Amino acid sequence: MRNLFTFIIALFSITAMYAQFTLNGEIRPRTEFLHGYKAPTMQNTTATILTSQRTRLGFGYVADRFDVGIQIQDVRAWGAEKQLVVDDGFHTTIHQAWAKIKFNKNLALKVGRQELVYDDSRILGNVGWAQQARSHDLALLTYEKKDAFKLHFGFALNSMQAHYYPIAGNYKSMHYLWFNKAFGDHYKLSVLILNNGVQDTVINGADVGKDATTFSQIVGQRSVINVGKLTAGINLYYQAGYDKGVYNNDAGDTLQRKVGGYNIGIDLKFKINDNFSVGGGFEMLSGNSQTDTTKAYAQKNHAFTPLYGTNHKFNGWMDYFYVGNHVNSVGLNDFYVNVNYKKNKILTGAAFHYFMANAQVYDAVASAKSGNIEAMSSGLGMELDTYLGYKLSKDVLFKFGVSGMFDTETMRVLKGGDYGASNYWGWAMIVVKPTFFKTDK
Repeated sequence: MRNLFTFIIALFSITAMYAQFTLNGEIRPRTEFLHGYKAPTMQNTTATILTSQRTRLGFGYVADRFDVGIQIQDVRAWGAEKQLVVDDGFHTTIHQAWAKIKFNKNLALKVGRQELVYDDSRILGNVGWAQQARSHDLALLTYEKKDAFKLHFGFALNSMQAHYYPIAGNYKSMHYLWFNKAFGDHYKLSVLILNNGVQDTVINGADVGKDATTFSQIVGQRSVINVGKLTAGINLYYQAGYDKGVYNNDAGDTLQRKVGGYNIGIDLKFKINDNFSVGGGFEMLSGNSQTDTTKAYAQKNHAFTPLYGTNHKFNGWMDYFYVGNHVNSVGLNDFYVNVNYKKNKILTGAAFHYFMANAQVYDAVASAKSGNIEAMSSGLGMELDTYLGYKLSKDVLFKFGVSGMFDTETMRVLKGGDYGASNYWGWAMIVVKPTFFKTDK
């Protein structure tokens, strides 16, 4: 690895006179204080304290007909290995390694491992809060015409051996088309069509035991409207296709469930002045009812899954929803308000969320008493997120945050935990992002 670094630096030093070259880095340790993070906790449990660190070294090269980006990343928890390291390397990965070939000023092809960030990151995002973040291995064809529109086509095909793809949680293939256009100064529209294929063992909903790829689709749009100091965003997405896995119908046939979920979101931001803004909104992600026991209902998955978005950004920072959890559950309705302030070197803010289940949650106690199928209250709880930051310089940031979840009985039925237990999460982070070297083209 050391020889590789030496070679890259020497190569870029020689060619710097012909192109733009940047060498930058990032050191980001973060300590977290967890008690009821991601799910309600039990009484008499002690909080967990852990420190993780992300370290990055990035190379960028911009020439007339091509660009290159390489980003090496190391993620580890403090104390996870001995002080005298015998065998290291499994923490270090290539987070990004891509080349962008520019056919002309509008058309380009970007191939390799890369981050995907589109619109508000609801469906495709880099998950920057997570220390490891997210990147994709794919080919991306882009057409971008200034003052006209942008059109992106992405294509990914993952394989490690013939036919069967064994990496759980990854797609086997993924294709998307993204269109973006501004209509004047006040309205911008993005349209996304995404086809997601996962490894399965069924073909066309039958023939159990055979290798296959099961596809689902997300189709939707994000609109952004600017009127004076007010910015409004509207998300509308629909998810269709098929679910991974099978079920049996009355005739004994083995079939796949169809998917039919939706996501509706409205976010507002009002800029009071250059330093202070307030906002709010509502998001609805469809879910599966626990009280509808009809066979026709069970043959369809009604839950929306936001696939590869930056889910930590949405629905509260304590990550109770869609951050490796709450998939194919009762969905979510999220009402929220927020305030943010930034002046000189200080940045601070807070957000308040009220959560409800989108579909009905089964009430076992009430159903046992009445003999009928009863539903619980849809309220899941409230969350308060706060943060405070201090920017020491353009390359150094100190940031702190505290969050609390005030859960309900319905939340505990879904996710566990005890009544009366306190659920909170705190964190402190230092971000150092130096630019070691940069040449002008």
